[in-house]
Amino acid sequence: MSNQETISLSSNELYVFEDSTNLIPNINVISGSLDSLFKKVADNKFFSEKLNTNYWLRFRIKNTSNSIDWLFEFPDPHISEIHFFRVNELGIMDSVKTVGFSYPFSKKEFKHKNFVFKTYLPKDSIRTFYVLLNTKNYAGFTSYVREEISFTNYALTEYILLGFYYGVLIIMAIYNLFLYFNTKDRVYLYYVVYTLCCALNSFSEDGLGFQYIWPNYPIVNQFVSFFTPALLLTAFVFYSFSFLNLKHKATVYSNIIVGFYFLYLFVFIVERIVFDSQRIYQFIFVIPFLLIYLASFKIYFGGEKSARYFILAYTMIIISFIIYLFRVFDLVPHGFGLFAVYSFNIGFLIEVFILSIALGDRIRIERKLLDTLQQQALAQLIENESLKNKLIVELKEKEVIQEIVNKELESKVAIRTKDLQEKSEELSVFNSNLSKLIEDLNQMNIKLDIDNWQLKQKVQEEVKARLSDEELSTEKFKELFPDDTSCMRYLENIKWSNGFICKKCGHERYITHTSPFSRKCTSCKHVESVTADTLFHGIRIPMDKAFYIVYDTIRSGKSKTLEELSELLGLNKNTVWAFRKKIQATYELLKAKSKGALVRWDDLLNS
Repeated sequence: MSNQETISLSSNELYVFEDSTNLIPNINVISGSLDSLFKKVADNKFFSEKLNTNYWLRFRIKNTSNSIDWLFEFPDPHISEIHFFRVNELGIMDSVKTVGFSYPFSKKEFKHKNFVFKTYLPKDSIRTFYVLLNTKNYAGFTSYVREEISFTNYALTEYILLGFYYGVLIIMAIYNLFLYFNTKDRVYLYYVVYTLCCALNSFSEDGLGFQYIWPNYPIVNQFVSFFTPALLLTAFVFYSFSFLNLKHKATVYSNIIVGFYFLYLFVFIVERIVFDSQRIYQFIFVIPFLLIYLASFKIYFGGEKSARYFILAYTMIIISFIIYLFRVFDLVPHGFGLFAVYSFNIGFLIEVFILSIALGDRIRIERKLLDTLQQQALAQLIENESLKNKLIVELKEKEVIQEIVNKELESKVAIRTKDLQEKSEELSVFNSNLSKLIEDLNQMNIKLDIDNWQLKQKVQEEVKARLSDEELSTEKFKELFPDDTSCMRYLENIKWSNGFICKKCGHERYITHTSPFSRKCTSCKHVESVTADTLFHGIRIPMDKAFYIVYDTIRSGKSKTLEELSELLGLNKNTVWAFRKKIQATYELLKAKSKGALVRWDDLLNS
């Protein structure tokens, strides 16, 4: 080991052995009898590929420095179980207490958020270390050997920066919570929830939550690690939809985002709970964020200038993610270690700060709009006041004019009253004469009503006579029955000439139904159409044409041929033939019942 204060194990040879059975005793491994099964890690980079599997790491370290206070560190706090085997001060290989994500914080040798172990490396000594790792989460097994003073300085700086980070998040959350209580605008509440989810996610990622909030409840680590990504995505979707008004300003994007959001939740539940895997859903997790990012550009170019802050804040997150990828592939230049490790935290912090500015900008825009509306309202009030004063002046002028008019009217009324009294006397005489004339006129009206009734009877008899007349032309028939209504009314007078009798229950009282020319029994509620139980029941041709076919069919020896009727009425010949056949059958049946007597037109229509 050189005089560097910090050395990554990537600079040393690192060997790994996978115990897929999880049954090989520890003593068999640390004794060195299984060293031949260890394989050198390519590029000295190693990540867990299988969950709940024992991985053994073996490495040798030579201390060429003057310091003997070297510490071994695993910075990833998500490793579920770690057994660190070292040579103690007595030169005997022993094991440190079992620590990890699944064990209480008090089990750690150093009360630090990362997993830190003493190495006991005397000057110029070479020692071999074994580490047994088992994790329920995908984790990186990157590790460092640090000089103790260097580690202390590093840890102190790290905790100060993290304290500043969480302090800013809490201040932003409290500030916007007050804004929500003042404005009742849900976007501020969504922002508060999103900020708290960012803090919770960071608590899970950097291990401070395990150290300070739930140190004795390691099961909370699994719970928080399990649900935090889904909570973070949910909070961000709600906040984005509210801030950008995605549902109305980017409807297509909105529907696609919601679809991928529910797809993520489905795959997340199925993969984590059913298959106990963590591969597919992590890729789907990124898609809603990218879609929202694209939608923000569409809204910005659509004229919504407040979206520029949202785009800027989101860009910070993307930059921090790129830095994270550079760190994963060892592409970050030396000297940016701490910055690279907490790139996501820095990105979150900048994003939260910019989004807070965006909300302030939104308030400014809303206030500007409110001021404009208030100025317009004030101008309208001034105009209304001016109109009011003008109206008052006009009303006063009208009152003066009204007084003059009233005096003139009183004078004219007095003169008119005198004239009316004189006319009233003349009118009394006139009314007396008029009463006598009215009495004579009533007598004449009574006589006229009697004459009209007799005339109607004669007209009805004439109609029946003309229908029986063999010489009645088509034109004259159409004058008697010009449309369906006249036919239905005539059929109604025939069918219920002796009053209504319900065919179902025999009741005689009815009410008019909503269907034309139909009656509804008040007892059994049976509805009877005017065409029911007649020649016209169920026919599909107009009533006036059906009436004419009936008339033409019973004319003695002068009926038209089917072709003539079909052409005259504009009907299909088969339709005319079928209805005429029905008429003839009914006619013969009535003729048989009447024993050869003449079948009347009304009887045939009502059959």
